[in-house]
Amino acid sequence: MPQSEKIQARIQSLDERLARLRMKKGRLLARAGDVERKRDTRRKILIGGAVLAAVDHEGVPALRTASDLLQWLDAKLRRPHDREAFDLAAEPRRSGEFRSAI
Repeated sequence: MPQSEKIQARIQSLDERLARLRMKKGRLLARAGDVERKRDTRRKILIGGAVLAAVDHEGVPALRTASDLLQWLDAKLRRPHDREAFDLAAEPRRSGEFRSAI
């Protein structure tokens, strides 16, 4: 096989590998997007559930910032899986520890 044919075969091989790697990258990016979308949906469901439960019981305090919301959820969420969705510590705070920034 002449040298130029070897080079052309090598180029074609590399092009095919590059195409496979780009497809793999696309699949991984799509999977990462799916995971983040599912996590975001879970957080919204948990917030909604906590708000609905609070409305039925003690009411919802004024939450003006994301930090206020996380502090309030820290006192409300008990299950480790739920707390993990907001990157909260494994041990929940007691419900009386929420202090509004107002």
